[in-house]
Amino acid sequence: MDQNNMSPQENIGAQPTEQAQNPYMQPMQSQSAEQAPNPYLAPIQSQPAYQPPVESDDVSMGEWMWTMLLLYIPVVNFIMLIVWAFAGGTKASKANYCKAQLLWMLIFFCLSFVLTILAVFVGAGLFTSYIGSTL
Repeated sequence: MDQNNMSPQENIGAQPTEQAQNPYMQPMQSQSAEQAPNPYLAPIQSQPAYQPPVESDDVSMGEWMWTMLLLYIPVVNFIMLIVWAFAGGTKASKANYCKAQLLWMLIFFCLSFVLTILAVFVGAGLFTSYIGSTL
């Protein structure tokens, strides 16, 4: 009995054949003049990989000009800063700028609130001391 036709129990001590080791390997055949070459064994022609068009993440000068113009309008600036900072589709550099600008606005609002409260207390103290000294 041939080794290729043996059952796995009968083929225990025998050496595996080359085809049994690699079932995907085709047996070597000599190509004659009348036999066409196998197109599946032809070398693969390499093509350059598809590269999608690169979208620039830079904000153009014209876009910055429109941005700054809108930020000069008092109520519109706060609304547009929130939209550009947290809405999708905004370029990363513009979104980061808007987040930083909102943070500065929050810092200055808190600072002005504290200074206003301090000014009210100092003014009230000066006013009561002035009123007390004139009576």
